[in-house]
Amino acid sequence: MARADLLEVSNVMNLTGMPLAQVSNENVINNGFYPDLGSAEFITDYAIATEYANNSEQVKRTLVLAMLDVNQALARYRLRHWQQVELLQDVSVDEIDGVNTLILMYQRAVYCRAKSKLLISRLGETHRDQRAAQQVMASDNQEYWLLESDTALRQMMKVTNSGVELI
Repeated sequence: MARADLLEVSNVMNLTGMPLAQVSNENVINNGFYPDLGSAEFITDYAIATEYANNSEQVKRTLVLAMLDVNQALARYRLRHWQQVELLQDVSVDEIDGVNTLILMYQRAVYCRAKSKLLISRLGETHRDQRAAQQVMASDNQEYWLLESDTALRQMMKVTNSGVELI
């Protein structure tokens, strides 16, 4: 194979021989208080599988569902603590690398939840023997990503992991 041919193939395949996703940078519009989210950022930062990354409608739909879950989880806290604020970014001035920390945690909560939704939807794609092994692996991954999302939510609400037990 000629060097030019190798370069052309490497542009469309990753190191495992799988085709690379054609990532489009579409924003998923949020409710105005919380920030809009980028599908390209989600796909690249959270290593979304090519079969999903190439389906921009599925990625957007999954991001919207995850966004709704996170917004609902924060609804009561928002009413109690952030009612006088118009945008999440105005709640805190803390920044890391020029980005508001609450925005970073919100993005993490949504992207992790969306990743978990995509992982579990992949279970029905293979035949039965592989499916059983894959289900165990995917459920572990789903639990991990849901836990990461919940951790980001707790950080936003300044809630610790430890609970109090009544004696």
